[in-house]
Amino acid sequence: QRFYLGLLLAVSSSVFIGSSFIIKKIGLIRLTKQGHLRASDGGFGYLKDWIWWTGLICMGLGEALNFAAYAFAPASLVTPLGALSVIVAAILSSKFLNERLNVLGKIGCFLCIIGSIIIVIHSPKESVESQNIQQIYNSLGSSAFVIYTVIVIIISLSISCYYGPKYGNKNVIVYIILCSAIGSLTVMGCKILGTAIKDTVNGKSGFNSASPYIVLLITISFIAIQI
Repeated sequence: QRFYLGLLLAVSSSVFIGSSFIIKKIGLIRLTKQGHLRASDGGFGYLKDWIWWTGLICMGLGEALNFAAYAFAPASLVTPLGALSVIVAAILSSKFLNERLNVLGKIGCFLCIIGSIIIVIHSPKESVESQNIQQIYNSLGSSAFVIYTVIVIIISLSISCYYGPKYGNKNVIVYIILCSAIGSLTVMGCKILGTAIKDTVNGKSGFNSASPYIVLLITISFIAIQI
């Protein structure tokens, strides 16, 4: 039951996040038609627009649901299901923004759906409720994870200091790699915090040390880098 609760939270998160992009876009288009300076040109009129704020709230709610999903379902299930937000955005943009997907776009959406179904079917159904914060910390101390973390940091610093400034404006894949690399560590941070909160709710000590607070600061930093 906890697995399916996590699955429901992950799917609901994608719906809210996918919808948020469209709602915010509608607000920005509305402001442009009213003669406000575009946000890309330095305008800040969207900060006074209730439609844009509705979209932002939907995104915040979606991210909160996604965060909660990590406490109930495996990260290997929750993270890939985020791709469903692309499907939601594509459908709503066609309905409300008159945007049309080409053949490759439709194939991409189809592959996202098929991939999500395969992930749900074959995702591990182990009882995540048996995992506690200490077990996760022990896993993070393994040599494989330490080596992976070092590799991610080296790649991220290389992109931030050299490849990003030099090639980032020419090829978007440069920043996608940076975002994805840091995102893989962000997932672990969310998993730790979600488990700590779950342990606290269950009467266990999830925040009885400095570690969760350090993870919180690191996770916020990683999210800022991705943005």
